[in-house]
Amino acid sequence: MIFLWILIAILLSFTTTITVYAAITTSPYLASSKEIIREAFKLADLQKEENFLDLGCGNGRTLIIADREFSAHAIGLEISPHHLLMSKINCFLFGKNSSALWRDLHKYNLSIADVVFCFLTPKSLSRLETKFEKELKPGSRAVFYSSPLPNRIPDKTIKPFDKASKLFLYRF
Repeated sequence: MIFLWILIAILLSFTTTITVYAAITTSPYLASSKEIIREAFKLADLQKEENFLDLGCGNGRTLIIADREFSAHAIGLEISPHHLLMSKINCFLFGKNSSALWRDLHKYNLSIADVVFCFLTPKSLSRLETKFEKELKPGSRAVFYSSPLPNRIPDKTIKPFDKASKLFLYRF
């Protein structure tokens, strides 16, 4: 019985540590509204059969919408075990062509993406800007919610629904 409690404590400590790491290096978990996600996909002109990547997919909401409403191949990257589990369950229950992977977005090759969605902190975007420029293929699009890339002018910016939030589109 003591062994079981020690094992549970170790697992909780591990998953909590990774969740805190994700919050510090990229972004704390904040869910995007369905309306914002749909607007982001319209802005990026997400097409049927395109490869869509969500960097920090949280509960998988963006994956399900990309999959079911836009018929895209949706892949989400998540480092937090708690959120990855939610995302995997949602993809299993509601998705047809979506999946969530336990990956560090800093180490994942983005070259398969036609469209990328990011809702990350400005600090993390400055660290990732050269990665986007090196790995995203010509013609790919990236939509950033709330924060723009620090050293690049967006191709288009919109303010959907309220003046507090913005979507930034970049073409690579």
